[in-house]
Amino acid sequence: MADTQYVIVGGGLAAASAIEGIRELDPRGPITLISAERELPYHRPPLSKTFLAGKDGVETVRVHDVGWYRDQKVKVRLGQMAKSVHMGRQTVAMQSGERVAYDRLLIATGASPRRAQLPGGDLSGILYLRTLDDSYALKRALTKDAKLVIVGGGFIGVEVAATARYLGVDVTVLEGRPVLYSAFASPELSAFYRQVLEHQGVKILTGTKVARFIGNSGKLSAVATDDGKQIPATIALVGVGAEPNTGWLASSGFQIDRSALIVNVRLETPNKSIFAAGDVTRFPDPVTHQPRRLEHWGNALAQGKQAGRNMAGANEPFMAQAAFFSDIVDLTTNVLGDTDNPSRVEIRGTMDLAHPKFTALYQRGDRLTGAVMVNPNTDDRSGEFAMLQKNIAAGTMPTT
Repeated sequence: MADTQYVIVGGGLAAASAIEGIRELDPRGPITLISAERELPYHRPPLSKTFLAGKDGVETVRVHDVGWYRDQKVKVRLGQMAKSVHMGRQTVAMQSGERVAYDRLLIATGASPRRAQLPGGDLSGILYLRTLDDSYALKRALTKDAKLVIVGGGFIGVEVAATARYLGVDVTVLEGRPVLYSAFASPELSAFYRQVLEHQGVKILTGTKVARFIGNSGKLSAVATDDGKQIPATIALVGVGAEPNTGWLASSGFQIDRSALIVNVRLETPNKSIFAAGDVTRFPDPVTHQPRRLEHWGNALAQGKQAGRNMAGANEPFMAQAAFFSDIVDLTTNVLGDTDNPSRVEIRGTMDLAHPKFTALYQRGDRLTGAVMVNPNTDDRSGEFAMLQKNIAAGTMPTT
């Protein structure tokens, strides 16, 4: 019997983890990795933090070094774009005109930042952060005399704001909603993070939308807001969410909802030889059993591994509970489960800025669906983390 031909389109963490999953069950089948990026798969969280701050280099953020792919007998094709999938022929059409045959295909093409559709949006100095190249460009721009305006007060915006202040840069954050971190749906949490950033010297304007970008000789000089302010800026980082990279699949016959690929509990598309993992998917959440899309490191890691195993014949449901982290200044934030649309948020612990250490518990009805843990990043709360995961799985509130 011929070896199974595995093809992975995408060059992020989900793709690298899928190779690990395949090799757990199939040590021989040929694997081809096709990535539009010219760099081996790498971890994205450091791009707004330690890599941006100069504490980590490229070798540190790579998921595996070049030797690992050689040892796993993976054919790595970097800087190459897939154009479409032909399900009947079981081929991936490349921009070059070549067709790559597969027996099992994984789509792990991730997501791209939403662009600012505003006057002046094409000025030099308006940046986005998704790739290593993006982080390099931002790092070069963050000189001591730079004036950075961040459009968006979510994870990317807040993390970059903290890193830029660490580098001594003047930073202003503009958030169109009334609070930072609106995804947390907790005024107390939003107010806490605002205090953290303002204590570091970050200027924050909430309830403020960008009207246009102002330039001089094609280069950004200021950001104009809808209430008439003009904020001087040498750089503007736009962080207002991301869209799954599925445009190249529009004519390939996939089931797509709000730009995301629909998969079942085994991370299969309706075509059983094609799987998807990571930011590009909408999948049944193991806790709520509702369709969900996540753009987080932990989800890409777990889904990639499970998709790889299932490509190799495991036929297992994806059961990993959502969990991710964010480092801001000297604080670690761990997010577990589903924090969307809570009916109640209970905060236990101290939110004192001098030594914060607390947990926010998210309930929907009488069920615990998610939690946010905040503590100095020198603290170990792994026991509480594991216990909260059990509580979320059971839907029960912790007793302490």
